[in-house]
Amino acid sequence: MFFTFLNKENPDSLDFSVLDRYSPDKVLFYYYNSSLKIPVQYYISLTEENPSESPQKEWISFFEEELKIIEDVEAFLDNEYLEIIGPYYYPTTNTCFYFTKSKASEVITAEDLDILERLHQSPDIEKEVYTYYKARKNSKKSCKNKEELLKDINMCITSLKEIEILNRHINYLNKFMENRSSILEQEDLMPPEPDNLPPKPHKPEDTAQSKDNIIFFNFSKKNKAKNSEIYHKERKIYYIRYREYEKSCDRYKEVLKNWENFKHEFLKKCLNEVQEAELRAKNASRALDIYNTIIEKSFVHSDYQEVKTLETFKHYLETGRADNLQDCMNLFEEEKYWQEIRASQTRIENTIYFLQNASSSEYLEEDFKNLNTLTDKKLGN
Repeated sequence: MFFTFLNKENPDSLDFSVLDRYSPDKVLFYYYNSSLKIPVQYYISLTEENPSESPQKEWISFFEEELKIIEDVEAFLDNEYLEIIGPYYYPTTNTCFYFTKSKASEVITAEDLDILERLHQSPDIEKEVYTYYKARKNSKKSCKNKEELLKDINMCITSLKEIEILNRHINYLNKFMENRSSILEQEDLMPPEPDNLPPKPHKPEDTAQSKDNIIFFNFSKKNKAKNSEIYHKERKIYYIRYREYEKSCDRYKEVLKNWENFKHEFLKKCLNEVQEAELRAKNASRALDIYNTIIEKSFVHSDYQEVKTLETFKHYLETGRADNLQDCMNLFEEEKYWQEIRASQTRIENTIYFLQNASSSEYLEEDFKNLNTLTDKKLGN
């Protein structure tokens, strides 16, 4: 849900940079009622570095004290038949953890979380912008001088940029509230049951043997021995993986003992976050009204109210090429006209070049055909 803002579908694995810069609470804020995969090597790296500061130290404590993985890690690393262990339950956010030997192709990085954190935070309105809004809110006066026009253009540029940021912020908050509300609406909210039950191997069937065909009998005997060897190996792997499944079931039973208390606190937390997000959304809408009012009350016509165009007007005024709004518009339209002329000329030149090359290719192809015809005639003679 959150990760659509990062152009990622549903990344359920973390990059090590996240553990280096973000605490578990910060990360799990985006993984309520979901699952996470952690390469076990990350845990090994954290313990080898022996950090003295957060957040790495917090992650070690989280893995060892909350998830209690320390007893399983060594056996997991030594076992060639296990690629993943889990789930490990963290009922505070109803998040399941899996530990893997490999790294995922699509992960969440610290830079990704930086983006989400910026989207979550409500941007403040600058005092200068708010003062200008109050002055222009009910004003109908026209622009008197260059300084006043420059001030208005600067405020419009700021407003347009902030409007874009606020729209993304409001969109994020709506998605956030949708996520938390969906959790609150679940009737039977529970931790997911263990999903690592291994498939049971099938015992190979006896192959019919022929007494009259010694060759077939010998082949069947060898084949049976090979199948039996494969079966015993599969059964060994099955028992190893089934033992991990039993451990998962034990963890699941343990978390269910106090689930009602965890569930109550979890839902209460979700409700508080929805209420806080609603307040943020209202404040963002009020800020949006302020910026939109500045745009609406601007001296500049709506046809020119784009950041790039306004920055061009500002350049004209600051460099002395224009003294008023009319000069800015005239210069802008003139330059725009000549840019269109130059663009048209470039397109014409490209078209001519393309046609010339196409004609040359046609001539070469015709020459090649003629050469083949002459060659065929000579060979015929």
